Amino acid sequence: MTSSNYLRIFSFIKPRIKDLLFTFIIVILFATANVYFLPLIRDIANEISNKRTMYISMQILNALILWVIRTFALFGQTYMTNRIGNLIVIDIQETVYKKLHTFSQHFYANWKIGELLVRLFDDSGRVKSAIVTTFSQIIPQTLTLIGVITYLFIMCWQLTLFAFIAVPIFVFTITYFANLIKRLSSPVQKNKSNITQLVQETLTNMKLVQAYTMESESQDRLTRENKKNFSFSMTSIRLWETKRTIELLLQGFVLISLLFYGGHLVANNTLSAPELLSFFTGCGLLIDPIIAFSSGFTSIKEAEVSINRIYKLLDYEPKIQNLSNGIKPDLTGHVLINKASFHYDEPKTLVLNNITIEALPGQTIALVGLSGAGKTTLINLIPRFYDVVSGSIDIDGHNVKDLDLYHLRSQIGLVLQDDILFSGSILENIRYGTPHASENDIIEAAKAGHCWEFIEKMPDKLYTRVGDQGKRLSGGQKQRISIARAILRNPKILILDEATSALDSESEQLVKDALIRLMKGRTTFVIAHRLSTIKHADKIIVLEKGDIIEEGTHDHLLSLNGQYNKLYTLQFR
Repeated sequence: MTSSNYLRIFSFIKPRIKDLLFTFIIVILFATANVYFLPLIRDIANEISNKRTMYISMQILNALILWVIRTFALFGQTYMTNRIGNLIVIDIQETVYKKLHTFSQHFYANWKIGELLVRLFDDSGRVKSAIVTTFSQIIPQTLTLIGVITYLFIMCWQLTLFAFIAVPIFVFTITYFANLIKRLSSPVQKNKSNITQLVQETLTNMKLVQAYTMESESQDRLTRENKKNFSFSMTSIRLWETKRTIELLLQGFVLISLLFYGGHLVANNTLSAPELLSFFTGCGLLIDPIIAFSSGFTSIKEAEVSINRIYKLLDYEPKIQNLSNGIKPDLTGHVLINKASFHYDEPKTLVLNNITIEALPGQTIALVGLSGAGKTTLINLIPRFYDVVSGSIDIDGHNVKDLDLYHLRSQIGLVLQDDILFSGSILENIRYGTPHASENDIIEAAKAGHCWEFIEKMPDKLYTRVGDQGKRLSGGQKQRISIARAILRNPKILILDEATSALDSESEQLVKDALIRLMKGRTTFVIAHRLSTIKHADKIIVLEKGDIIEEGTHDHLLSLNGQYNKLYTLQFR
């Protein structure tokens, strides 16, 4: 991780500086209590050897008070560091989540949702662990370490220097294994992304999985990914435990060596027995800092990978940028697609070639063509889900790139073939995009969208839960709720993407009636699968491989005996 990313992560810590200062005071109290135990142990041992019962009781009472202070300080620092860590991880998640809302469809076409979920939750969790470890373990144990070493050095510098022989070995072990675990961290996170993506896709498309009897294959895929995950996990455990084993062996070797050398110093009257006891108590207090440095340093190394992954998202520049000074005119719905060409990132073959279409306010423009002709791509240019590579999209004489992006999209209503509902209530789904609409307004929109008929028959009416992606509703019901949503939004421009193609005859007629009400007085772009639905369009555009090959009214196009006539004849043969 670059040093700049270290500094940038502190931007999330800065708002918690008051909490951190308070925590630091508690940490100092904890470390002081730890260090002060050493002279207490020495004094108690001295009083015991001198058989001074009254002083023994006083020193033990002091030790008890000190232990209570230490215990409450430990509680305080643990509580505060976890509080700070949780607040920071919330800030990180909200920042990343907000950033994800700014990305265009280019981004979502190239990134797996599972990968994004792991970065949003798993990686931010690792950052939290590193922060909590730093402030609850590394800092307090560092202060303890400094205090204990100072005390031990003053008491017996010879024995203290002897103990430091093992320090370089400890440092090498910690650094070596932390770097190994860091290198393992990236493939581990990638594997988690794959598992998350697999499970999400399978559960979302379970109907298709079962219809094609792919249950076994789906389970086998998860098994294969889990085997990889198991392998990564066991490798990580082996590294952690090897590191811990080496550290424990070193600790044992150092303590036994100190016991031998310390006994020699006591025998030579260089050190008293109570001082040796105090020294070994101090060595015991050094074990926690060593463990804290070891696990903390490794945790920070793992967090480096996660921080880099998070900042890869935060540093991503959206292809569709909203101008800070974008204009917000009152739009009437005059749309001019002016010599527009477009290609996706990969491949760069043009899917729209020099397209020009004009729609006057209130007109209906129908787009017709075989699959892959460019119909959906074309309508995606109007709300700036994508930007043209040449030419322009103008609304009321303004290039859409000059308009405030949110203002532009607030003037556009979308009704799609596979309209997505959120797993809330019917009311929440109709009101989506118009959050301040009253319940009466929602009911009127539901009536206009021909969905009040089935809503009022439901036990909870508008407050009926629709299930994940609206799975408790039929296709026609979902479509009519989507239309009601667009009616409530009251857009100047309407985009209908094959809105009736997947419905039965009865549902189609209800949806058609709702669409007629919705389209009235609005500039409308319709992608039609059933050509009978666009007979009355003001203009029909026939697309083929990104080019306009025919345009005109229904009757005019039939008279040309061209592609439109052919498509129409095939449907009604």
